[in-house]
Amino acid sequence: MKVTWAYDRGDHRDNHEVDLSAPAALSAVLHEIHQAGEPVAVTIFSQAIDDPDELPPGLQIGLGHPTHSFAVHIAADGAYLNDPTVEAPTAGLSFDLGGVPTEYPAEYLRIRPDTAIQIATAFLATGGKPPRLPADTE
Repeated sequence: MKVTWAYDRGDHRDNHEVDLSAPAALSAVLHEIHQAGEPVAVTIFSQAIDDPDELPPGLQIGLGHPTHSFAVHIAADGAYLNDPTVEAPTAGLSFDLGGVPTEYPAEYLRIRPDTAIQIATAFLATGGKPPRLPADTE
């Protein structure tokens, strides 16, 4: 699957793209991104499409914030995943989305970063089946 993320560097966008097929490799990349401490939206595309104006199906997660993340399934019936045991932050948080700082509402940020990485790894391992919370967070 194709994994993309980008940072706003003021005078340019710092774009990244890798193709990964092993869940362990994806987990390692996502942990590295998170440990950098720069809030960023990471998109994992489950399949390519021909229309450049349309967002391919996949999963998007927010990494880089110390305590809060998001996970959203990109599909016609997709939605944000929320862990009912995680309290939303007091305000929305900004993550770089394609190199554009983007504010995410607090109600979408009820996932811990480690949980977001688990969701993404499972998404890759299942070949892009609709994501769900890991069993230990439900």
